[in-house]
Amino acid sequence: MDFSTAQRKLLDLFRFILDFCDIGRAFDRCRVEDVIGSAHHTQGRIYVVAIGKSAPGMAEELLRRSGIAPFAGVLASPVLNGWSHPRFQTFEGGHPMPNKESIDAARATLSMMNGLTGNDAVIFLVSGGGSACFELPISDAITLTDLVEINRVLISGELTIVETNTVRKHLSKVKGGRLAIAAAPAQQLTLYISDVPRGYPSFVASGPSMPDDSSIQDMDTLIQRHKLTPLLPNSIKMLIRCGIVPETPKSGHPAFRTARWCKLLDNDDAITAAVRFAEQSGWKPIVVELSDDISVRDAARTLTERAENEVDGGDGKPVVIISGGELVSPVRGRGRGGRNQAFALECAEVIAGKRISVLSAGTDGIDGNSDAAGALADSTTLGRSLAAGLVVAKAREASDSNGFFDRLGDAIVTGPTGINVRDLRIVLAW
Repeated sequence: MDFSTAQRKLLDLFRFILDFCDIGRAFDRCRVEDVIGSAHHTQGRIYVVAIGKSAPGMAEELLRRSGIAPFAGVLASPVLNGWSHPRFQTFEGGHPMPNKESIDAARATLSMMNGLTGNDAVIFLVSGGGSACFELPISDAITLTDLVEINRVLISGELTIVETNTVRKHLSKVKGGRLAIAAAPAQQLTLYISDVPRGYPSFVASGPSMPDDSSIQDMDTLIQRHKLTPLLPNSIKMLIRCGIVPETPKSGHPAFRTARWCKLLDNDDAITAAVRFAEQSGWKPIVVELSDDISVRDAARTLTERAENEVDGGDGKPVVIISGGELVSPVRGRGRGGRNQAFALECAEVIAGKRISVLSAGTDGIDGNSDAAGALADSTTLGRSLAAGLVVAKAREASDSNGFFDRLGDAIVTGPTGINVRDLRIVLAW
């Protein structure tokens, strides 16, 4: 296998993953029509709240398949793609930073929830990106400028998504289960697409409709551990210092007595698809789980070394190392890129001269502040970059992995995919 063939196969693999994680197919696999069946029998009105990157797709599938005619709805997403419905208010919320429409969407939802009864039903459609595109601060003292700044601090450092959303939950009127309180005593069903680690469903979009598994003490500990206090806006600093941030609702809260939750997709589905493609291609797939607190540099060495060792001790089959989830990639400069292209950048030096090709990409089609989903790297990347006057160390220091791979023609551009089940790193060795 030559490198051009390997790159083409890796891109085919990524397309296969995206196709497998199609929202319509997820609805089929989960038999969503059966899950939402009880909503048809409610004696009151049905409301729908859809938030996150997958909101348009989820709402479209729900309405097409269920036969539900909602009395009213709110949809907030960073990319609307022209989606509209006569019963829905739609908002193009910001991402990765909240904007005015993020706040407008939350206010519209709280207003819609006024006066719900036990005969009514609310269906929440929740997906990644909801933390930014749907937001209302816990205090009027926190301005939109403050919200943007706290989100910049949280996502540009070394916090994992669970840690980031722990902080977000406690500073919001609509996160950490507080939206469920607003909807009570109505019946509630949450359908969600997870962009968080396995076992942490209440952190998807900061868990607006689920009991919160984190506490104010957890938030305080994270702020201290990551030395964030000097970086916080004054309004948030004051709220925390004065101890007036209210605790989020837990599982015993009455608002959750008639609530149900159902997962549609997560990173395991993307990994399943990758394994299936590898087996169909005659490769030996090996899934390697990494925790979210591992750096892109350490992950690059770990995964490429594993691939090399497996090939050396194997039966001649190409080996593909498959790893999902997210990595730590702090922003140091003002360049373009994200953790996927940063991972590929770290791989470039490690795999030079070896029969290894790498793909790293976000299933949402967006990597950091760039318009790419991720990047490809192989044995030739380092030599080609030097010939083009590009230096890995400079790109790393400037946080400009996208500028690096874009110049080489190895950035992966899909546009927003409408799904978000975390990242995939694929290391193919032969």
